[in-house]
Amino acid sequence: MKIKNYRPSKGFMWTLLIIILMAWIVPKCIPLTKKKQDSLIRSNIERQRLRLAQEFDIVKPEERARLPKFDSRKYALEKRNGRFWLIPRQYYGDTGFNINWPDTVNEILGKKWKNEFGYGTFFKISMYSPQYYYGDLNTFNHESCSAKTGRFKWNGILIRIYNAHFVYVTNEQYLDICLTALKILNEEIKEIKEIKELKEN
Repeated sequence: MKIKNYRPSKGFMWTLLIIILMAWIVPKCIPLTKKKQDSLIRSNIERQRLRLAQEFDIVKPEERARLPKFDSRKYALEKRNGRFWLIPRQYYGDTGFNINWPDTVNEILGKKWKNEFGYGTFFKISMYSPQYYYGDLNTFNHESCSAKTGRFKWNGILIRIYNAHFVYVTNEQYLDICLTALKILNEEIKEIKEIKELKEN
């Protein structure tokens, strides 16, 4: 018994093609609702902000060439708010540095916190250039570690403490995490200036 190969008719093919074209064209012709327009605008602004922030904070080759030599095995170089910073690699993390709980806190503050959250718990300390931060800058207008907001300003840079594992911490634990971040910022992270600036100063 032979099985005939089915060949769709030309009418069927044209109908299918029209349906595909309509599915592609019609949504483009229907005006977006105000909510969708606002969402699209915000999305475009955010993408533009991220692109500008990356360009603004990237260390260009000509800038790196003007900086004093440093041990790249010990320090990571970051640029924030037009200034250059050396972050110890033992703390270095995405967008800034990390504080391992409770090891970093105990080591720096001499505390004896127990690790009730499990191995690998850490808090991200993000460092943002204010020019391209997408959000309310007023939320950073707090005295360092004065409130459990996790946001403050340091040397013109926006600092945000991010609970990476969403664990519950007491006010006392949060204060020690924040004080640890401040101590790393003030004592461990070093500003590095271009050689030209050093000569002028």
